[in-house]
Amino acid sequence: MRMIHYLRQLLQIPPRKIALLLEAIFWLVVARVALWMVPFPRIGRYLGRLLPPAPQGELPSKSELIVAKHVGWAVNTVADHLPVELVCLPRALAGWQMLHRRGVTSRLHFGALRERAAGSTELETHAWLSVPGVEVTGYPVAYGCVELGYFARTEAKSAATGVPEVPQPVARNNF
Repeated sequence: MRMIHYLRQLLQIPPRKIALLLEAIFWLVVARVALWMVPFPRIGRYLGRLLPPAPQGELPSKSELIVAKHVGWAVNTVADHLPVELVCLPRALAGWQMLHRRGVTSRLHFGALRERAAGSTELETHAWLSVPGVEVTGYPVAYGCVELGYFARTEAKSAATGVPEVPQPVARNNF
């Protein structure tokens, strides 16, 4: 009975959004397998440099905002319905790759929860993905976090010369 309900809902979704959901499934599986098989420092090298927390850049175009919202919807919808628990990092990695493929600049943030869960002695970490003006994945938990750093695929340009400036990395990430 539940399956029929899901099929009816699926048939009401436009084909372009179904394609986006299928792509989200693919990248979530890739991210989950990569996190299982590859040490994170190696994944981190693929992502680039871990930069210190900084204000978000300028707002993207209206079409990029729409793309970011759609990608966030697809990743979170799929992750919530797959029979495997997909926590913050695979979601953020999948969204990061989907946005990159579409030419949308995003930030993959890493942080720690401000308050520990009752009885917990371990530091709880969180990953979230954002585009200026759009909360792609990892929200609202991100509001309860202290950002430790972020990865971004763009380089800032010097206002004086127009030459790309390569941001200096934070201390080597070993998490």
